[in-house]
Amino acid sequence: MSGIKPVVVWLLVLAAAVGALALIHSHGYDQGFALAKAQGDAALDKQDKEHEAELRYMAESAVIGLKKAADELIASQAYGNQLAADLVAKRDELRAVTDKLNGEIQRVTTLYRRALNTQPEPLPPAVFTAGFVRVWNSALFGTATAVAVPSSGSTPSGANATAAGASAADDLIAGVTRADLLANHVRNSEGYADCRAQLTKLIKWNVSNGRN
Repeated sequence: MSGIKPVVVWLLVLAAAVGALALIHSHGYDQGFALAKAQGDAALDKQDKEHEAELRYMAESAVIGLKKAADELIASQAYGNQLAADLVAKRDELRAVTDKLNGEIQRVTTLYRRALNTQPEPLPPAVFTAGFVRVWNSALFGTATAVAVPSSGSTPSGANATAAGASAADDLIAGVTRADLLANHVRNSEGYADCRAQLTKLIKWNVSNGRN
């Protein structure tokens, strides 16, 4: 029996050592698992925070971009409205000038003075041919097409106007006065000035919107 005891003791010691090792391994495993889980949770939490920060940055950038675009649109619309208002004001100014000049046509086309110290006299009659009117209108409308002009319906000394050629009609007297010509010029000048004003505003608009 005495020979058996040492064996039992060694078996007990071995069993205790194995149990201790198993316990230590189990505890180490638990600690390792807990550490790995903590590290994983921390990494996930960091990733979530970084993703959230990225989304917040993108959202803030989008808001800033939208606000900038809205401000630019508002500024562009305001500038366009100002240009339109300026153009309306310019047209009113041009119309006022036209009305003033039209009011002076009668005076400047009917009377004249031989000198500053003389009394006004009636202007001598001015005669304009149909050819004059044709060239005037052709230059105005940018065409060489013949413009119809009024005819007296008679030919001097019974001559055949058709036989004289197409230019014969140009020699007829047209019922156009100085006042007619000046009124036409004043009206056309208003239109030209309006076109210039519109073109100027259009150029400014294109430049302000980066379309130059």
